[in-house]
Amino acid sequence: MTRSLSLLILAVAVLTLVTPSSAQQSDFAVKKGFEERAALIKQAIDSAKTLAVLDSLKSAIDTLEVFYAPREKFLDKALFPTSFAETIDGLRTLHALSYDRTYLIQTQGVRIIALEEEVSALSKRLSSMTTERDSLFQELARAKKSLSSLREVVRRLEANLQAKDKLLFAMVDTMFVPYGQDVSRVTEIQKNAIRHKLEKSGVLQHVYENAADNVRFIESTTFQGKDYAAMIDQYQSFSTRWQGLRDKILAVTAAPPPSAVTTPSGKPKTAATGPTTLTIRPAPGAEVDSLMAVWNQKLQGQFWSALQKEFTDKKVPVQAFADGKSFSESIRSYVQMLKASGEDASSFVEEVWKERVDKEWGAALSKDVMLGKTEYQSLDQMVGGLSQKKFDMRFILYSLAVVALAVAIWWFFIRKRSPTPQAQAPRA
Repeated sequence: MTRSLSLLILAVAVLTLVTPSSAQQSDFAVKKGFEERAALIKQAIDSAKTLAVLDSLKSAIDTLEVFYAPREKFLDKALFPTSFAETIDGLRTLHALSYDRTYLIQTQGVRIIALEEEVSALSKRLSSMTTERDSLFQELARAKKSLSSLREVVRRLEANLQAKDKLLFAMVDTMFVPYGQDVSRVTEIQKNAIRHKLEKSGVLQHVYENAADNVRFIESTTFQGKDYAAMIDQYQSFSTRWQGLRDKILAVTAAPPPSAVTTPSGKPKTAATGPTTLTIRPAPGAEVDSLMAVWNQKLQGQFWSALQKEFTDKKVPVQAFADGKSFSESIRSYVQMLKASGEDASSFVEEVWKERVDKEWGAALSKDVMLGKTEYQSLDQMVGGLSQKKFDMRFILYSLAVVALAVAIWWFFIRKRSPTPQAQAPRA
């Protein structure tokens, strides 16, 4: 530690511990004293290079808060537009970031610098792709008059949204890399630092905006059956990554148990302790959870509605369905009806099921969250059996006709080749 830093730490200790009672000071002296001590602590945090120094500065912040807490209301007015609590919180945030950075540098060397540069680069790329997204949504509105142009814009916009989602979660992963898999085990100071990084980079806002973009994409576009497989995968991937991120956010924002919550002086916190009073806030990411539910609802609703239209357009009277279970029940019921009635099912099998359902919708229906591969294959075999049965009957009839014809021909030639018996000549 340098001599100048040692002197600075000593000055902080003297000013925060050896100070006459604030009750004996004028208002001007209280304001000036608080600002000077806060400024000294900030300067010391900026200059600190070791965890030991930062540990002592944490105690200095706690002492400063306890000492000036009785004059909080006055300081809120005197420090306007900031406040007493905001000043203390600012010092704690700065301390947490400095402590976190110092810890990571000591344990991981220069790697943390490379990671921070990577986060910055990813953030800039994300902003660039957001601008591109806005342009594509405008182009989408103009392209609806031309089917070929529409398909091209849809493809580009879908690729943009997928890339944005991957980029966002890559940035988040980079932020959490230094702390390992179990974020709940990091120190409270490091949790504060992680929270600040998340807030500074606007991670929750980015996640919400990306989810909203996907909902908007579904609402503003008419898709083909083949499009849905990729869209379902996109939702499932986003949902899985979000759940993992939400768990990490909850781990670093969870309040300590009530028995462990104390004031800097060591006394239990109560509602009367002023700036240290706990407040109940909604769970982080609750708005994203709600939007994810909307995304899933929109995707499922549009998928089953569009698939129902395939049958309606072909005038196939299947029962209405709205999910995988009701779809399976509807197809099974219709197949049983065709078998019982003896109707010609070739049109349904060839034109509706094979040409439309299987080719256009089969990949999406095989997804576990829709119908599932096993159930889809079962339905496919059941529908295919309608034409197979008729094929077998025709084959038998044709075979019998061929056999009968062969027998007739054989009988005809046998009779033709048989010699005619000649009459015996009379004996001499």
